[in-house]
Amino acid sequence: MQLSDLPRHADYYIPHRAPMLLLDELVEVKDNGCIAKVTIRPDMPFIEAQGLPSWVAIEIMAQTIAMFGGVQERLKGNKPKLGFLLGSKRFEMAQDYFAVGEELLIEISLQFLNRHQIGIFDCHIQTETGRTVATILVSQPDNVESVLAVVSQAS
Repeated sequence: MQLSDLPRHADYYIPHRAPMLLLDELVEVKDNGCIAKVTIRPDMPFIEAQGLPSWVAIEIMAQTIAMFGGVQERLKGNKPKLGFLLGSKRFEMAQDYFAVGEELLIEISLQFLNRHQIGIFDCHIQTETGRTVATILVSQPDNVESVLAVVSQAS
């Protein structure tokens, strides 16, 4: 699969929209993952005087996983589906904030996918100051509406 055949802008692959769309573009597609890019901007949600708090990296990685799912759906002629972040087995950060203007490259790789569409992804963020590693467990159920109905009944 060649990047030249696919649009690069993130909103083609992810159901998120501004201001919650954090990724800028798709950089590369692999068999079991992809690489995305974001440049930290002063108008991003959650931005503070020191920059973007590193805990936002969880959402950035989750959106990169969503981007990979969106690529798969677009190749089938479908719209991107919603997914859910279920948890993180490990979340390690090398810094507390990402500076405004800093470019992040996010690489995700599918490690496991079960018959219920629950997957384990290995996620790496490469910055100008070092490498950050996290493992995230995500789910993309076949019927999102039924999951949302159960959640709304419980609240």
